[in-house]
Amino acid sequence: MILEPIKPEVLAVRIIPNVDPQLATRLELEPRHRAIGMLTCTIDDALYAALDEGTKAAPVDVVYAKSFYAGAAHASGPFSGEIIGIFAGDDEESVSSAIQAAERYLQNKAWFYAANERGSCAFFPHVIPSTGHYLSAQAGVEPGTPMAYLIAPPIEAILGLDAALKVADVEMKVYYAPPSETNFAGGLLVGEQHAVEAAAMAFQETVLDLASRPHTITPDPAIESLAATFGKARARRGAGADKPFRLFGSGLTLDQKPDAYTHLFDNQSLVHKSHAVIRFRGQLDLLQAYVLDAAAEARRAELNGLANDLDEVLAFLRKMLSAEVMGTPMPEFSMAGFDGEELHRISHNTSGFLNVGWVMPASSMGPVVARLNLLRAFSRQVELLAMEIFADSQHLTPNNRDAMLHGLNRLSNAIYVLVCKTIAGTK
Repeated sequence: MILEPIKPEVLAVRIIPNVDPQLATRLELEPRHRAIGMLTCTIDDALYAALDEGTKAAPVDVVYAKSFYAGAAHASGPFSGEIIGIFAGDDEESVSSAIQAAERYLQNKAWFYAANERGSCAFFPHVIPSTGHYLSAQAGVEPGTPMAYLIAPPIEAILGLDAALKVADVEMKVYYAPPSETNFAGGLLVGEQHAVEAAAMAFQETVLDLASRPHTITPDPAIESLAATFGKARARRGAGADKPFRLFGSGLTLDQKPDAYTHLFDNQSLVHKSHAVIRFRGQLDLLQAYVLDAAAEARRAELNGLANDLDEVLAFLRKMLSAEVMGTPMPEFSMAGFDGEELHRISHNTSGFLNVGWVMPASSMGPVVARLNLLRAFSRQVELLAMEIFADSQHLTPNNRDAMLHGLNRLSNAIYVLVCKTIAGTK
């Protein structure tokens, strides 16, 4: 699927609390570097960005970071991956903190995206709002500088970098000429945050255009239009303050809303349709459609009590979506007169409450049970997606985030209870 995340995996982690002097000499460690921490990963650029994050979390230095030739698919061993990175610090605790920060960053923020349906073309349009010591040194800038870390296959990278440099007031500090060790290319661009965000978006749109039309000589007119819209004059903060639209998290203002963008909240918070929160809203919308479909099937089967229970579920999900968008308190889940905790207890003792043991749905149980089972399974997927997307809270308050995750967790319990109730009623 296009823009599907291609997430990195940490393959091995180890800390050496006291490095042998001979190895310390080979690694060119400073006298204060007594401890080192090593990790390997399946995606090199994601780890480079994560290593930089580690330098912001603890007083450590990145003393070694190197990609392996030909990439993770041709690794020398099961724990080699595509790259090795080494932190060095005064003590084991500092190194451990840096590694944990890097792992969190890999899990929640730094990954490649698929540029085509097969996932055979991948790219890295990554924005770092504030660099740490590692990438700052690589680019020759001060720590805290906003940066666009842009990587793609060779022809995509060259086209994308050209678009990125034309679209915003940014400077390319590092150019990774093709071929790199893993046969990719790219660069490190710096500027104000709104400018590097615009550059990364132009890079992304250009890569996606080539992936969809690789044999067309001329670029998509929409890409040229994007460049004109996000031109350098408009990318400077304060320009176009009277424009009706604004990209979320940047100073970019627009006369018209681009087709590829939608509202996070309003006209002043446009985000690309691939934005994680928009993806969550789409899945929550689909979950509501499954509930509605199951309720309609229940009414066709003259199971009006079940349909009424599902209508309550639908009302809860609609209130949840409204709370996420508006920032109002999340609703508390209840159904059929039971709160979430009571439904949780019932779902774990259906033999005692409903005289129905563990249920493994089968086609012989009919279309209502089949739809309920589909709804239960998909509700778990929405819960996991919410856990992933709102791990760092984003625009949700901690209370709203926790209430959302708790409500989605109890929802799957409730749907299982409805499955058992339906089966009990047909015995």
